[in-house]
Amino acid sequence: MQDTLHQHSPTISIGGRPICNLRFADDIDLIAGSQAELQVLTDRLVASSKAFGMEVSSEKSKVMVSSERVNDASITMDDEPLELVHKFKYLGATLHEDGSSTVEVCTQIALATAAFVKLGKIWKSSISFKAKHKLFRSFVSSILTYGCETWKLRADTERRIQAFENKCLRKLLRISYKDHEPLLATVKLQKLAWFGHVTRHDSLSKTILQGTVEGKLRRGRQKKAWCDNIKEWTGMAMYELVRSASDRDAWRQKTDSSALRSPRRPHRSRD
Repeated sequence: MQDTLHQHSPTISIGGRPICNLRFADDIDLIAGSQAELQVLTDRLVASSKAFGMEVSSEKSKVMVSSERVNDASITMDDEPLELVHKFKYLGATLHEDGSSTVEVCTQIALATAAFVKLGKIWKSSISFKAKHKLFRSFVSSILTYGCETWKLRADTERRIQAFENKCLRKLLRISYKDHEPLLATVKLQKLAWFGHVTRHDSLSKTILQGTVEGKLRRGRQKKAWCDNIKEWTGMAMYELVRSASDRDAWRQKTDSSALRSPRRPHRSRD
């Protein structure tokens, strides 16, 4: 990647920090502000990989456009056009072109439902409700909440999570609401905890989470941002959140009370 990015000037910056790629092991996500820039980065990556005896799979490589003005891009790899998609999986999470988390939430609910059905014999067995609930949290809830720290929750996605849990508990587990921690509260708790963790470390995640992208805001109502959930659940402004999250113990107490707070009446959500 050092050879690929040599003397390259990214056109996208967040919080004043240029960003043109995300990497984890052999998974590389190239980011560009234009089709021409993305094509240059792709060509450089292929050339650099070949120089070290490696190949980039064109079959597994996809192109996704996230823009309100542009909805198409033609990128090639070794003269072979790459598939343009509206969503794709990266590190186990489904990313959508509009930045929403609805598809990812629905995917995890489907996987959790499948796991729940497979354990049908256990739910119908004579073991204690307490043991069933522990198994439910270990083998079902853990699947649904995978990667939930990055979700952007809207009123409709919150209802989906609550409906899934209610169906499971009502039809099979028959556990009183007083005997368990709501699944939605678990999602909120993990997301709040991740905000605190990122805030206390100087990393790329912190830059992306708290930084701003250059350019003008679109006209009309703005889309709901990831941090809007944190502000709504805690009732705090961003500067207060940053200051509060710097104290680990104080933030943990704040997240517990915010996650378990009764949800407000659903209102018309932003996209």
